[in-house]
Amino acid sequence: MRYWLELLTPKQVLFFNPVAEDLRKKGHQVLMTSRHYREVEQIAALLGVELTYVGARGGKDLYDQLRASLERMNSLLPVIAKFQPDVSVSVASADCARISFGIRCKHVAVSDSPHSVIAGKLSLPFSHHLLTPWIIPYLAWYRFGLQRREISKYRALDPAAWLKREPTKAPLGLKLEAGKPTILVRLEESYAPYMLGTDETWPDKVLQKLATEFRDCNLIALCRYQDQLEKVQKRFGDVFQVPDKVVDGAGLIRRSDVFIGMGGTMTTEAALIGIPTISAYQGHGLYTERYLRSSGLLLKTHNLERLSQLVRKSLKPSYRKHCARKAKKVLDSMEDPVEKIVNYLVTKGNFL
Repeated sequence: MRYWLELLTPKQVLFFNPVAEDLRKKGHQVLMTSRHYREVEQIAALLGVELTYVGARGGKDLYDQLRASLERMNSLLPVIAKFQPDVSVSVASADCARISFGIRCKHVAVSDSPHSVIAGKLSLPFSHHLLTPWIIPYLAWYRFGLQRREISKYRALDPAAWLKREPTKAPLGLKLEAGKPTILVRLEESYAPYMLGTDETWPDKVLQKLATEFRDCNLIALCRYQDQLEKVQKRFGDVFQVPDKVVDGAGLIRRSDVFIGMGGTMTTEAALIGIPTISAYQGHGLYTERYLRSSGLLLKTHNLERLSQLVRKSLKPSYRKHCARKAKKVLDSMEDPVEKIVNYLVTKGNFL
């Protein structure tokens, strides 16, 4: 079989690379594509993952994103036609799903993000099947035209795919002063359509609060896009370390005392690793957040004073021990989503 895997974010590189490795071990051919994006290119290089890059995202403006997508599909089509895939797999790539539909290649979606409505509407109606974490109800996916028989679940959150494997040995490239607690902040996905209408000043407010009240800590801010990176370096570079290269996220989380996330993946990753984790994500309704909060692995706030209180709570050694103990139990209870996905693709897809 020939499998086309589309990897558009750092999370997807971490998640799909072991899927590709397992498929190849079973004798199948795999093509992995992506688009030019700072974090994807750097994490792929860090892990030694070979990707075929075609096109770009197009920035924050919706018109530019649309134009970039149309141009990318036009450039991607001959690459895919030459490979002649039997099956394509992506999280919610509109380009992958649309091309697959057009060349009569069955598209399999793997997603934990029903809140990403636009991406879902542009990909899931073209999909043959969806695989998703067990905590997300079937009802959450019906708006995208999927029926229950077209959905399979795995009993894991997505970061289990790489957390259950050997950690990378990549150097962090950061100087953490000994004896000081480390607070790690992951900025939000500012280009995502689901962030439209949110407070664009919120990340700055969070960083300013931490810079004011926790100046005696090692403060690190991880940015997603070049413009975001330059802005944070200019305004907070005297207090925060702001890496201009992608770092080993899991390795850095393990070296941290508190993680503050404004998105989904690294927040879930930190919670499952067992580091005290605070969600400062502006939205609501993330099923992963609900599950982690109910499991005692995640604190959440959208209030700056409350954020300071939660950071102080999280810095207590007793709370860290509590998180580590609970996280191990939760992660150990999860199955390996890679095995579930590969098993579906190889034995249950009914593709040909």
